[in-house]
Amino acid sequence: MRINWRVVFGLAVSAAALALILKNVRLSDLTRALSSANYLWLIPSTITMLVSMWIRALRWRALLDNRISTGRCYHISNAGNLLNNVLPLRLGELGRAYLVSRNSAVTTMQSLSTVLIERMLDVLTVFAMLIVVLPFVPSESLFARAGLVTAVIAFAGAAGLFIAAALRERAMALAHKLTGWLKPALREGLLARGDDFLRGVSAAGGKRLAAAIFWSIILWAGWSATGYMMLQGFVPGSPWYMGIFVNCALALGLTIPSAPSGAGLYEAAAVAALAVFKVPADVALAYAIVLHVFSFAIIAVSGTIGLDREGESFKHLVAFAQSLMSPAKNSTAQGQ
Repeated sequence: MRINWRVVFGLAVSAAALALILKNVRLSDLTRALSSANYLWLIPSTITMLVSMWIRALRWRALLDNRISTGRCYHISNAGNLLNNVLPLRLGELGRAYLVSRNSAVTTMQSLSTVLIERMLDVLTVFAMLIVVLPFVPSESLFARAGLVTAVIAFAGAAGLFIAAALRERAMALAHKLTGWLKPALREGLLARGDDFLRGVSAAGGKRLAAAIFWSIILWAGWSATGYMMLQGFVPGSPWYMGIFVNCALALGLTIPSAPSGAGLYEAAAVAALAVFKVPADVALAYAIVLHVFSFAIIAVSGTIGLDREGESFKHLVAFAQSLMSPAKNSTAQGQ
């Protein structure tokens, strides 16, 4: 039996993070914090989260050059998020690349190029938000360094990607030379996908990229608003920058490999961020658990609806996403 060490590492990270935060929290204190929270804040949090999910669909549609409807982008994105929440290795991104390629002119690899651009925009937007709130944060050194390193990597990756896309023929010629040692079938499959991928990145510039940047700002403002309003139920009177800071910590923390849905690591990131503002560990953990379960439930329901609207089964979508991770076994996927 093959062991996927990336999955094992992610599970180990989540287990270690969970053990670390539970070490300093008594169950009785956690239960008290959960029972004393004001859950009326779930109502506005639900509204802002659903609106943010729709904005995410608008951003993806812009990157796809409006070749599919916003409604379909919304349902496919939700289905992909559902897979990401219950499976390792972010298979949901591959799943939605497959779904959008059906009944449209968008190929699987072109879709994946927009997914990568989304991820880069997310990191850059989170870093920009972190820069805005750092002057208000009591102790900023650790998160500032983490944000700076992440931003440098993201900027370098974005620049390299767009340069490769602009010089696509040269980039592919270089890739052809560097992959000469591979088996012909695997090599041709990878090169064909890579060329299709760079075409998609190249096409996502100009007005499409500007629109995506605009929607990214609105999107992350919405995510921050969701976390901030939920925070009011546990720490009444929390300032606006506290919600944004916690949201940035969650986003940066979840870039580390972990168990599906970021279990353990999600809670640890929230507790660490709130500790900066002297929020007791039991209250911070209660908040993190409720926010995590709340988000998971919203995504589970909306993702299930998305699968139904696409006429797709969970099992089949998982199987196809896994097949995309083996180019040699599925060299024809690029045309789907």
